Amino acid sequence: MALQGLDLDLQYFFTTLLPMNAFIGDGSPGVRDLKAAVNTSPALRDAIQAISLQHRPQQLRTTIPGMAGNCEAYKLEALRAYARSVRDMQKRIASNAFLGNSSALWTTFFLGLFELMRDPTGDNWLSHFLHGTCTILRLQRPDSMLGLGADSGQRRAFFLATRIFEIARSLIYSSPTFLGEAEWVDALAQLWRDEGAALWHPKEALFDILPMTSDLSIRAIDFCDRALQFTPEAQYAMSLFLANEGLILQQMLRQWWTETADWERHVQTNRSQLKTPSRPDTELLIAQVYYHAISIYLSGTFDYHMHWAGSNGPDAPMLSRSQIDQHVSKILLLSHALLILGVSGILLFFPLRVAGARATDDHARNEIMGLLQTTVVRGFVVAEAFQVDLSELWGGKSLYL
Repeated sequence: MALQGLDLDLQYFFTTLLPMNAFIGDGSPGVRDLKAAVNTSPALRDAIQAISLQHRPQQLRTTIPGMAGNCEAYKLEALRAYARSVRDMQKRIASNAFLGNSSALWTTFFLGLFELMRDPTGDNWLSHFLHGTCTILRLQRPDSMLGLGADSGQRRAFFLATRIFEIARSLIYSSPTFLGEAEWVDALAQLWRDEGAALWHPKEALFDILPMTSDLSIRAIDFCDRALQFTPEAQYAMSLFLANEGLILQQMLRQWWTETADWERHVQTNRSQLKTPSRPDTELLIAQVYYHAISIYLSGTFDYHMHWAGSNGPDAPMLSRSQIDQHVSKILLLSHALLILGVSGILLFFPLRVAGARATDDHARNEIMGLLQTTVVRGFVVAEAFQVDLSELWGGKSLYL
């Protein structure tokens, strides 16, 4: 019997939408937990149905001419499903029923994704994710991820699948993140020693470093804003302290790159010996694109400011023009590969924004615009906000040819 209504929308989400917008690996604990949670949470079902109904018209327009009327009907139903999910979550929050419920985390996350599909400015996504998913995740407490129970495992899977969005938000908007707080750092360190050891991947090690880089950047910006309040001697002392911290982070990143290369060679050797079929490691590719982006970002923390870029500034982790160009080139190469593999373009907003800020030739800029446009075509119109932002940065005219 043919699937109809909700069942059809859920199938569309898992078999059509996710494969072209993957943010968690197929067969990972996150996907399994999500499929299980759908069966018990009406709010989560409504959120996923809203996403499916919002996404499907775009695909229909590209395959079936004359579907404009039906597309509007889909979008109206999407808004109704979204509203039902929001009302359900509001009731849960009012009664504190969301605490300890992993489906509530997934629901608020997908409601945020729905905003990304409708809002080209990204403002609703920021508000929803910052005050929704991140708030609820933080209320869970970091030690809620530790332990052997099913609930801890589900919260752990959600956290590891989605923390990059909180990290990217912090980096893109120079905004503090709770992930840099000591209790969260300590909990993650314990996780990799104990229950989560089997889940460890080099990507996780890099993602543990990223909040430190964001925190340093925020403190460097604050110092530059207030520098004139201090004596020249105090300015130099503070700029030296920040620069030394930056050099330590740069060394951590380089060590991560070296150790990850060793890890990759070890994995490939084992596969060869066991005659295991080789397949792309999307998690590793995501880590690599973020490595290249954060390397540029760390340099920009210092090379945009006279306190370090000036002739009398202390030694800081600033890259040469050729080094930056190499990182930009790698970001574009890896972004193309990840989109071909079906990874969601929303995971690439931070790397592409960083590459765009440092791209100097029309070819690279056109590539960046094309990668963002692919994300728009796949359903996330919020990528248009990054296109507009970069066009303005490049001189107020579009260079997308």
